Amino acid sequence: MTINRAASHQPTRWRPMAVAVLAAAAIAALALATVPAVSASTARAAARPSISAISFSGTHGPGVASPTVTITGTRFGAAAPPGTPNGVTSCGTYTANGDVYGSKLYFTANAHFEAGYSTSSSADCIGIIVVSWSATKVVLKFGNSYGSFAHWYLSNGDGFAVSIKTAIGGGAVSGLS
Repeated sequence: MTINRAASHQPTRWRPMAVAVLAAAAIAALALATVPAVSASTARAAARPSISAISFSGTHGPGVASPTVTITGTRFGAAAPPGTPNGVTSCGTYTANGDVYGSKLYFTANAHFEAGYSTSSSADCIGIIVVSWSATKVVLKFGNSYGSFAHWYLSNGDGFAVSIKTAIGGGAVSGLS
């Protein structure tokens, strides 16, 4: 049997080139497939709400009415997320105790209290009262259970965090008299 070396080497010679062409085509296809995904991801990130500032007004300490919390930012939406009335809680029954909002709107102050958060089986004892809501500014107060237990109140210097939809902001409370 005679082996034609030219014929046997030709596929070997073409094979690396074919692999290179296929690899280049695969990379190009992957790049084209990735571009829309990156653009969609960037668009989603650009559409997320963002908190730029949080301020407090009112009186600090125990035995006082709820302070007013003003949150400014972007893309909060035209209306507050739907809330669930929070009058009957595991801590007691309260009138004018605001609503709880799942994970769409809540506030936490150090390890002292949390307001507005709820799951399908439990809720914070302090509700949130939305005073006003726009795409760039949210004003809220706390429900009547605010201040009803040990350190369920704000003082200047307390650490806090607030979440509106997927935006989170925080710092130290200041501005209370």
